[in-house]
Amino acid sequence: MNSRFPEAAALSPEDLRVGLTAQFEREITEDDVVAFAVLSGDANPLHVDADYAARTNFGGRIVHGAFQVGLASALVGMHLPGRHVLLGTVQAKFPSPLYHPCRVRVSGEITAWNLASRAGTIRIAVQNLESGTPTADVHMNFSCHEQREAAAARRPETAAAPGDSQGIVVVTGAAGGVGSEMVLGLAGEYTVVALVRRPGSAPADGTRVIEVPADLQDASWRERLRERLQGRRIYGVVHAAWPRHPHGSLLQLDGAAVQQQLQFGAISTIELARFLFSQAQGDDAVPGGRLIVLGSIFATQKPVLALASYSLGKAAVEQTVRLLAPELARRSITINAISPSFIATGMNQESTERQQMKQAALVPLGRLCRTDDVVGMVRFLLSPDASFISGQTIGLTGGQL
Repeated sequence: MNSRFPEAAALSPEDLRVGLTAQFEREITEDDVVAFAVLSGDANPLHVDADYAARTNFGGRIVHGAFQVGLASALVGMHLPGRHVLLGTVQAKFPSPLYHPCRVRVSGEITAWNLASRAGTIRIAVQNLESGTPTADVHMNFSCHEQREAAAARRPETAAAPGDSQGIVVVTGAAGGVGSEMVLGLAGEYTVVALVRRPGSAPADGTRVIEVPADLQDASWRERLRERLQGRRIYGVVHAAWPRHPHGSLLQLDGAAVQQQLQFGAISTIELARFLFSQAQGDDAVPGGRLIVLGSIFATQKPVLALASYSLGKAAVEQTVRLLAPELARRSITINAISPSFIATGMNQESTERQQMKQAALVPLGRLCRTDDVVGMVRFLLSPDASFISGQTIGLTGGQL
């Protein structure tokens, strides 16, 4: 080690995890900025000429954006993870100018980590300590290199998949027709956390069902869920909650009714994805998780004009799932939608026998979709056999075109 430089931290790949943080502070002087201008060749007067900078809309000299990226590089290379790191890609934005001289705090947090591939992502923020203003937001993808002897000695590790009896699956809308059947159908293999709007409405199944009164339209659901989990990691989320569907076309309904349907189809799905994404380990040996959203055949395939806002909300499910899939894949999380045809429960529980017979006549397989068909597909998508299926909308149509 060259004695001119301080010793870098040396976290091993096994030491790293999502949520690990580090920070340091340092002064940035005029000499620092001038030295950077000389080394980089970027001597733009906005950075080094006080008279010129004073006449601009900035009103003074500002630190190079690339200088701040260098500070982020210092955090990664010296503090987290330190010696074994190699940068891959860098994305940066600068929300506010950083005037010099100044003192800054550089803070970093690992937001993704894959032990098997030795690769991850860290987010670094640079903050002006005098004003408290954030001046840089940097995302860096990195990998860990190894010394030859360490690589030769390393042996692959094995880990139990979380889809066993110890896995935790959250079911939203757990008091509904399909949701309650989902809870009972999954409780034999998983510990099910049942999100319900009214306390005491979750189906009981001994100690395998944990009820959490929470409304997805109230932001407090996240804290209630975290409190009930007590630090335990969830493996899957089944989003079965849906508000009452208003009758009418889009021109007939008021904006609030349409917005509520879109809220459950898109926004609630995104928020559940963020929750799962924030606590997933992302190790290939232990899949990061599963997110399954209940859609409907009466969305893009067979929209219903009289239930236009419902069809629109369910159609939003399909595109939201498709767009979230590549983002969630960064932590080995899959997301898929299940779109059943007419089911004689939930929103259709008051349907008459004649209506059910009419719907069944449209199905080539000769019967209506049942809740156990949906539960069976959910169980498959939660299983290791579905680890490469993501971003899909799976129709349970019985052969309908």
